[in-house]
Amino acid sequence: MRNGILILSLILAAAPARAADPPADEPVHKGKKLSAWIKQLEDDDPDVRGAAGRAIGIMGPKAKAAVPALRKALKDEEPSVRDWACYALSNIGPSAKAALPDLEDLLLNDKAMRVRRVAANALGSMGAAGKPAVPALRKTLKDDDPWMRHFAAVALGAIGESAKDAVPDLVKAFDDSEYVVQKAAVEAVGDIGPAAKEAVPALLKVWKDPDEYSPTRKAAGKSIRQIDPDTAKKEGVP
Repeated sequence: MRNGILILSLILAAAPARAADPPADEPVHKGKKLSAWIKQLEDDDPDVRGAAGRAIGIMGPKAKAAVPALRKALKDEEPSVRDWACYALSNIGPSAKAALPDLEDLLLNDKAMRVRRVAANALGSMGAAGKPAVPALRKTLKDDDPWMRHFAAVALGAIGESAKDAVPDLVKAFDDSEYVVQKAAVEAVGDIGPAAKEAVPALLKVWKDPDEYSPTRKAAGKSIRQIDPDTAKKEGVP
């Protein structure tokens, strides 16, 4: 009997190691598992790499295992690949917070404006986990491009209370030369919530100004209610 056990042990030891099976819950898109899409990020064709980023993004938070590969894709020479990698990280959300430094670098330095914009969106998608990116987004509120200023404000609002240090910058943006920036800044302080109470006087000024752009005035009223319901009631903000 001992000899039989010894022979079986030797056979098992000599057998080639079997590759580990992928997790049973590995997400699938269009019949391909996440691991296959991750591998596709290294394809020679940039269109194919971009398609992989898009597919991973569609899988959303379940695709968090792709974060290391997506961080590498953020440094791809093709803007479209960087763009789709940002999109994927946006949809994965807070689980992709390891990519924050890479996304900040794109936000501040990428030569492709569309990549910078989607990087801002990705930073905002991290929610409270995006707090380390607040200084970079505050800097972007002063960018020459109005849409970059807009996306920076939106991202700060999405980060929420953790972006409270940006409130003074957002209040300054109420007077931006572009209404898309003004409105985004007004909405952002509301999304930050009670921690943005210092913004209430400026919000009241916007809300009471009959010459202000109507959607911005409406947004100001909503933000006042979000930040300080008592003041909203006192001032008759509907």
